[in-house]
Amino acid sequence: DKKQRLLAAAEAGGADAGKAPKVIKYGLNHITNLVMAKKVSLVVIAHDVQPLELVIWLPALCRKMDIPYCIVKGKARLGRLVHQRTCAALALTSVNQADAHNLKTLQENFRASYNDMTAKDRSR
Repeated sequence: DKKQRLLAAAEAGGADAGKAPKVIKYGLNHITNLVMAKKVSLVVIAHDVQPLELVIWLPALCRKMDIPYCIVKGKARLGRLVHQRTCAALALTSVNQADAHNLKTLQENFRASYNDMTAKDRSR
């Protein structure tokens, strides 16, 4: 029974077998490596990370690599997304095709609010 059920599931999901799963990536070292490889669509950073030096360099790296980022309230909120107590930062690598338009909109808004705004602030 179990063997037949697993074979049927493998045949039904054969098209997605070679693709990477669509998951949220977290962990500063992991996110750093993904940003450096430009495999990230969006980086989300918590505002209340202690010590702040853990994430203070991440916006500069995202601006340098031209990856949109945002700063949100609460590392506990980010932790809920990845099933941990807290999370300093997380990254989205890919989303479902149905959500691609929403991600594109978020990227444009965050790029205008964070990435481009800091360049204007520095020119003052």
